[in-house]
Amino acid sequence: MVRRPDLGYSDEGLDFADPDSFARQRRPFGEARTFPRAAYRSMQFLYLEDEALWTRAWIPVGTVHEIPGEGDLLPFTLGYHGVHLQRMSGGTFEGRFNLAQHGGCRVVPTQCQQGKRTSCSFTSCGYSRDRGPMPAGEGHDDQRTMYQYVGLRPERLHPVQVARRGALLFLNIDPDPRQEPPAETMLPPLVSRPDATRVHGEWIEFEANWKFAGEALAAVDTVTDATDEGLRGMRETDDGSQLDIRWVFPNAVILSTRIDACVVVLQHTAIGQTMFRVEILSDRPMTEDRLAFWRGELSTAGARAKRAQAKIPTKAALDPADPAVLMPIQEDPAAWWFQNRLIDRFATMPRVESDIPIFRNVENYLI
Repeated sequence: MVRRPDLGYSDEGLDFADPDSFARQRRPFGEARTFPRAAYRSMQFLYLEDEALWTRAWIPVGTVHEIPGEGDLLPFTLGYHGVHLQRMSGGTFEGRFNLAQHGGCRVVPTQCQQGKRTSCSFTSCGYSRDRGPMPAGEGHDDQRTMYQYVGLRPERLHPVQVARRGALLFLNIDPDPRQEPPAETMLPPLVSRPDATRVHGEWIEFEANWKFAGEALAAVDTVTDATDEGLRGMRETDDGSQLDIRWVFPNAVILSTRIDACVVVLQHTAIGQTMFRVEILSDRPMTEDRLAFWRGELSTAGARAKRAQAKIPTKAALDPADPAVLMPIQEDPAAWWFQNRLIDRFATMPRVESDIPIFRNVENYLI
């Protein structure tokens, strides 16, 4: 957690931790409203996501192909918590909290508490952007960088639970998770097939909240299956082909054709910015035509999410007062499924009671 949860999660007249605040979003599809605009601009909502989701759920962080060698390391910031995943001997994986959670700072600087990942010389800071996968033994500089994560005695670092489903890797920093990792049946066959390898990877950033980004990527024409763990549907592309779409809750979207699987792990880098961590898996070499197709799909989704974010005024004072304008009808079945799963997390998260007196303003006090 990054703040005192007993202070609550209220902003713009809404108590985000109260399920009744989302009664309109819980209605049947076709009647339900979208999230209020505060969900896409409020730091309090960001804090709640950290407490109820990123620190409590099984989070997809990447694929086994990103760290193929023993000792390779994959950093990933879960909410405001810097963790990493490392491949060990025998093809096993270990997850740990980073050695330096705040880059050596005695307290987290104010400029690092503004809901945006910052550039920092301490790459393991939970408030700074992740770097890419780190191969083991690439030279002295990389060894110094890896020390920021694992230190000299990685076995003494606080452990993080790891799960593998097909090619997807999951982390969960909750020491006693109440749910199992997503079932492998939610993944398309290509991701689970051992002969599929990484044929392309890149990171692309878009100016949109991560929820808008997921909804844009996972937009479907029809839903074929939906559980608490994930959603499956189909969408027809501009060239008439069919995409199999899997949304693995909360932040992985897998787009599949007969040849490729495009795995996109979403990571919020600011309230209004999302990184697409893209891995394309296939049993065939990548061609320019197929790469252009996937980049087109990703760019289209990113542009759609950016347009949605642009409609959100950055300040509540700029919003119209009409609730119907603030919360239009949710017309996307995948987005309706997702917002209900997220509200479920808010409703079932552990509650913290405290009788410790508060003697000063600690709205953003870190514990």
